[in-house]
Amino acid sequence: MSLLTITQDAMSLCGLSAATAVYGTNDPTAAQFVALAQVEGDELSRFHDWRALKTAFTITGDGTTTLWDLPAAFDRFMSGEILWSNDSAGELLPLVSDQELVALKAQETDPSESVWRLFGDQIEIWPALASGEIVTTEYRSSYWILDNNATTRKARWSADTDRAIVPERLITLGLVWRWKQAKGFDYSESFRSYQFERQRAAGVDGGSPTIQISETSRADIAKMGRPAHYTVTP
Repeated sequence: MSLLTITQDAMSLCGLSAATAVYGTNDPTAAQFVALAQVEGDELSRFHDWRALKTAFTITGDGTTTLWDLPAAFDRFMSGEILWSNDSAGELLPLVSDQELVALKAQETDPSESVWRLFGDQIEIWPALASGEIVTTEYRSSYWILDNNATTRKARWSADTDRAIVPERLITLGLVWRWKQAKGFDYSESFRSYQFERQRAAGVDGGSPTIQISETSRADIAKMGRPAHYTVTP
């Protein structure tokens, strides 16, 4: 599928004539669907730690550097905030708060092991890693769109031929209820079906995603037959 086929399918499901082109078009309806596809893809990509967005990140120490730039596509760590070192025991580097690191730096002697924190768009590891020491982690990429060349990833649509790395069928279903909502139509059934399919896709992808009780009923969750973590929202 592609941005064009995703929006064409959504338009057809909404009872509209499918456009022959959507990105950069002067057709206000097609332009609205593109904008909604961006919103839907952004939210869908953050709903679950999709395997396709899992990305490895490696830092190789040089004995002096303590601040390391995060990848441009960094959104969040995949499995909590975890950094592993290839040091003798394959140790887990402790995560500390800003104040804890300030306190450690104020001590007369450096700690026996490196600690780390997120600092702006960087990771600070202090004291500096030994030369050749390798730290690895995994993060969720915010680049959920694949260019037509099948190699370049990006965060925003820029052509009809762009493809989504997250489930494209869910984007189509998301477009249907979002367009109906924007037009003031009844979108409750489309929304419920979308929520169910999204949760099922996340379950198949792996892991136990967080379910917002305000969006999905416990009855629907029970039908999915998969344990989940619950977060109650007002």
